[in-house]
Amino acid sequence: MRGGRGGRAGAGLLAGGTVLTALTATLIGPGAPGAAAATAQNCQSPAKTVIATLPWAQTLLAPQRAWQFTTGANVTVAVIDSGVDAGVPQLKGHVLPGLSLDTADGPATADCLGHGTMVAGIIAAQPVSGIGFAGVAPGAVILPIRVYSDTGTTSSEDMAKAIVAATGAGAKVINISAVAQASSPDLATAVQYAQAHDVLIVASAGNDNQQADEVTYPAAYPGVIAVGSITAAGTVAQTSETGGFIDLVAPGDTILSLGIGGPGHVYDSGTSFAAPFVAATAALVRSYYPTLTAPQVKARLETTADHPAKTLPDPQYGWGVIDPYRAVTAILTPAAAPVPGAIPLPQLNVHSPASARHLSLGFAGAAGALVVLVLTCSRLLARGRERGWR
Repeated sequence: MRGGRGGRAGAGLLAGGTVLTALTATLIGPGAPGAAAATAQNCQSPAKTVIATLPWAQTLLAPQRAWQFTTGANVTVAVIDSGVDAGVPQLKGHVLPGLSLDTADGPATADCLGHGTMVAGIIAAQPVSGIGFAGVAPGAVILPIRVYSDTGTTSSEDMAKAIVAATGAGAKVINISAVAQASSPDLATAVQYAQAHDVLIVASAGNDNQQADEVTYPAAYPGVIAVGSITAAGTVAQTSETGGFIDLVAPGDTILSLGIGGPGHVYDSGTSFAAPFVAATAALVRSYYPTLTAPQVKARLETTADHPAKTLPDPQYGWGVIDPYRAVTAILTPAAAPVPGAIPLPQLNVHSPASARHLSLGFAGAAGALVVLVLTCSRLLARGRERGWR
């Protein structure tokens, strides 16, 4: 199992064709220019530089357009990662105590590596006046499940335990920004357990496309949303894994989010940071449509994505680029769910239910005004005839 950052960061262990349950993982890898520097102990330095400009990912997705309908309130998103720094100003009050499976290195609300804090920031960072960056679902609550030690390693067994723990703690969406080269019984069983409890799992696809076009896990398990990475130009990132298991893509190149130990921001790249854009959008949908099941939420995200002009799902883009506004506001027919190769796709009405109500009220008001006009004209005509008007 490997982390989703840019560059190769380790390898899953195989022995004679038999998949070992304990697949080692690492989250340490070369970040994008401007990434916070790591210390000799792999820990990031405190982030003190605040970047006020609006990041390209938030410009592209414009999640604030959906906030008039929902900010993701009442939805818990589990971040299975290196922990989340709960003291970061833009996350204060939105991080639960969580659970650490590696207690020797600290609680789940501490994050030496900074990886989990970046992921959590993309999901639920609070809007602040004068700062362009904010999470896609600022009303959501983060449940940190720490599975990585300060050396950046974990196992598929611990990842499986984390999925079960997140499910038991009430998470409705789970973000996993790490990959394994092969399936394992523990991981597969844990994914099935979460799905049986109506939990939607979103996972990064991985960053080894330049070395080999691999199928990765848990992204490739049925029902899991596998997320690839795109650049600011809209092209699939060179390192992003591709293949038939890709469901959606999201910004993942030179992504700005929260650093640890202060109010500052950092940059990094990889499918690790594409996945939380999708997880946060799922939180928006689960908040606004609380009766939808996890498979229905997945279908909605795919149907409302910005589809490429290709046969779908496409090996590089899947069903397309995640679209938070359309995911919340599109009015879909019951049959409007993705079907591989189905072209054209269902027509979407992007008027929200609220807008539809306003439209109905507008028609009702116009009809009432017309009735008043007709009655007024009738009275005027009657008086005109009495006075001999022509």
